[in-house]
Amino acid sequence: MNTFHRFSSLALALTVLFVPAISATTILNSAPGLATSLGPLTVAVTPHPSWQPNFPVNPGDPSDASAVWISYKLSGYGDSQFQPFNGTTPVVSVFKDFTSGAGQLFLKVWADDTADVYLDGTLLKAAVFTQNTCSGQVIGCLPQHGGNFVLPVTAGSHQLKFNMYQVGTGGNTTSNPMGLLFTGTAPDAPAVPEPASVALMGAGLVAVGIMVRRKS
Repeated sequence: MNTFHRFSSLALALTVLFVPAISATTILNSAPGLATSLGPLTVAVTPHPSWQPNFPVNPGDPSDASAVWISYKLSGYGDSQFQPFNGTTPVVSVFKDFTSGAGQLFLKVWADDTADVYLDGTLLKAAVFTQNTCSGQVIGCLPQHGGNFVLPVTAGSHQLKFNMYQVGTGGNTTSNPMGLLFTGTAPDAPAVPEPASVALMGAGLVAVGIMVRRKS
C-alpha cells in the first residue's frame, strides 16, 4: 500500500471512529414528576387490584421498571385524596415531552376511568364514557383495555398529552380511584458528538492532509 493510500485509510478510520452512535429506543414512561395542566407535578398512586399492574411490558421492549400508575394527586386505590365525579369534563391533563429520531412510536395507555390521548396536538384516541369497571372499553384500566398505538414519528421534539376523566360516582378512593399508566418506545435521536471529540477528529484529518501533501 503506498503512502497516500495509507493516509487515506487513516482518515477514513478517524471519520468512522467519531461518527455518533444511534441507540435503539427511548423509554416513554409514566414515572412521577410529569407536568400537568393544574400546575403540580404527577405523583405515584396505588393501583386497584383489578387494574393493569405497574411495570407493564413495553411494546417491543422489556418491562419498564419506571412505568407506574400516576395522577395529579394521591387519588389511587385507598389513597388519601379523593377525586369526585367529573363526568365528561377532563379533571387534569398530563404531558410527556420527548425527543426522538425518525421511525415508529409504540405506546400503550391505561386509565381509570378513561382518557384522551394526543400526540403533538392530534387526537389519537378519545375517551370512552361507559362505566363497567373503568370504561369497560379502550381506554380503560383493565389489562385487556389498554390502548395500543403504533405510528410514525419524525425526528425532533414531540409531546404526548393525556386528558384524565373521573366518571365513577363512588364516594371514596376505595370504590372510585383515579389514575393513568402509559409506557412505550420511540426511535432514539442520533447522539451529538462532544466538542472535544469533534476537535480531535478535525486535528487528525488536518494532520493527515498535511502529510499527504508533503508526500505528494
